[in-house]
Amino acid sequence: MNATPLVGAIEAGGTKMVCAVGRTWREVRDTPAHVVPTTTPDETMARVLDWFAARHAVTPLSALGVASFGPIDFAADAIATTTPKELWRGFRWRQAIATRFGDLPLGYDTDTNAAGVAEWRWGAARGRDVSVYVTVGTGIGGGIVVNGVPIHGLLHPEFGHMFVPRQAGDDFVGTCPSHGDCLEGLASGEAIARRWRRAGRELDANHPAWELESSYLALAVVNIVMITSPQIVVLGGGVMGVEGLIERVRHKVRTAVNGYLPRAELSTNVDRYLVTPGLGTYSGVVGAFALAQRALDAGPAST
Repeated sequence: MNATPLVGAIEAGGTKMVCAVGRTWREVRDTPAHVVPTTTPDETMARVLDWFAARHAVTPLSALGVASFGPIDFAADAIATTTPKELWRGFRWRQAIATRFGDLPLGYDTDTNAAGVAEWRWGAARGRDVSVYVTVGTGIGGGIVVNGVPIHGLLHPEFGHMFVPRQAGDDFVGTCPSHGDCLEGLASGEAIARRWRRAGRELDANHPAWELESSYLALAVVNIVMITSPQIVVLGGGVMGVEGLIERVRHKVRTAVNGYLPRAELSTNVDRYLVTPGLGTYSGVVGAFALAQRALDAGPAST
């Protein structure tokens, strides 16, 4: 009999929910996940919880972890009413899961915080006291992890909504419903698709979109470095899969810093400082697994 607890992991994205169970992070990474399209909360959660209930009936789960899109209002224990995903405003993960699983321990955080924890424990940020994880996908988000613990404050960091200098000749209004031309409004996957009228995956690696994209991302990284002084910055998300994009960002970060911070990480060794995820595309679901483990250690009704 296997004494290692079996836990469930949910990477809750705006377009899909990635569901997995496992006893180790490698098992979660390597076992094919169950994917549910993100539609309405009622429809999506019925399918997600039905799947976990079927697994639970065969081998009881000891905990669940949810790495969710945000913003999350932790004081209200709900997805914030400012999320662009209007149907999910005010949705309560803990309440929804408790209706099917009672007081099963639940770990719950943002998708970027969870991915940052996973990268700190098992990925590219191992051994660092202070690390930053940023995802560039449909939206842009980030998390600061200090000695394995993601930073929270009023809510949680919202890197995607920092403002960066608009680049010369760029008159795109931006996509953010709250801020227009914040970083997410100018450089997210949605912004790329609206600006160029084609999804990023349809654009050649030499398309001018990537010169502009790398400029905005580099400015954001410099802001992050100057404010949080991390020992490594991990850039993940689907947009970062574009060939040559991270190399462009590294070059522009080095140029923008301009020697002000006299560290090799920001000059000759920038390729080892600004990196892609060590866990590849699995940082989010593995991060949800890490949240479940933390909840299991803390006991029922944990956060």
